[in-house]
Amino acid sequence: MEKSQQLYKTHLNRLTTAISLGTPDRVPVVLAADSFFARHMGVTLADYLDNLESSSQINLKSLSQLGEIDGIQYLAPCVHALGAGTLARVKLPGRELPPDAQWQIDEISPMSVEDYDVILDKGFAYYQQQVFEQYLPLAVPDLQKYLSADWGTIVANYVNAGIVPFSPLIFGVPFDVLSSARGMVNLTKDLYRIPDKVEAVIDIITTEMIAMIKERIGQIKPFAVFTGATRCAPEYMSAKMWERFALPSLKRQVEAVVDAGAYALLHWDNNWTRAIEYLGEFPKGKCILSSDSNTDLYKAKEVLRGRMCIMGDVPAAMLTLGTPDEVYRYCSKLINDLGPDGFILAVGCCTPLNADPENVKAMIAAATGK
Repeated sequence: MEKSQQLYKTHLNRLTTAISLGTPDRVPVVLAADSFFARHMGVTLADYLDNLESSSQINLKSLSQLGEIDGIQYLAPCVHALGAGTLARVKLPGRELPPDAQWQIDEISPMSVEDYDVILDKGFAYYQQQVFEQYLPLAVPDLQKYLSADWGTIVANYVNAGIVPFSPLIFGVPFDVLSSARGMVNLTKDLYRIPDKVEAVIDIITTEMIAMIKERIGQIKPFAVFTGATRCAPEYMSAKMWERFALPSLKRQVEAVVDAGAYALLHWDNNWTRAIEYLGEFPKGKCILSSDSNTDLYKAKEVLRGRMCIMGDVPAAMLTLGTPDEVYRYCSKLINDLGPDGFILAVGCCTPLNADPENVKAMIAAATGK
């Protein structure tokens, strides 16, 4: 136990140093994975999702064969919260899908133009509840299963193994929530046709979400809060529109996370290169920009050096289709070029289900030298 406590302190200090833009003893490694762990351990995804405390044990068994990581993003699979978070149906293995099939999001885009007025009048939480009752009868039970898991034991499982529970609290962002509800094509049209209503609804969602974030941070005191964005990436709209409809709510949410005492993990998929200059306005030494291999991390490092920690950026395809030597060389180059200060080595987005375990080992070894 004493050895694992010391190992945890070492990992925690290494991560804290990197995020606060210092130079750690080596570049830390944070792993994001879920279904990969089950496949690696020969467990069906249906069984993996059945009990989240058991799934954390499966994760740890897999990690014990992969190498020494400093932190982990997903303490247990968060798929049970996806329906509520995205206002979409979620097809699960062993329920709507075969027992070992990857879970799927079935987007239904239930929101109509008239629903803007409902939200403006009664709030987004009220509208969300109406969607659950009418379209998503399983979303609430699935979410309750996720929230009622034994998170104290799950967190302890990792701490006792010397691994930092990096981002146990997961939130989307307001624009993406609205895009999921309205549908991406419909929302894009709304930005032109009824921009004032869209802006007002995003403001309502942001205010409600910040209240939830502050409450949850107060309850569980996470190291970092996973702030997941994809549809509000600047490649999907003009700079002028992005500055109006995406940036203000992103800043408000991130600042709320930091003000409440946690680091903000900007898990931002798609191409955010055009937004890098704006990130200098975010809280210094309190945020981590995590890319899925589409954003130019070299430009991000150039612009944000001394302002924000960079995290990434091993492509998911490389972990599946590459060789251990290719992965090791790629990761070593990232470490040399973007580290050692203010950099964390990680997979771009998430380790895919069919990643080669030898490639994951090579990624970790590039940082640890083991």
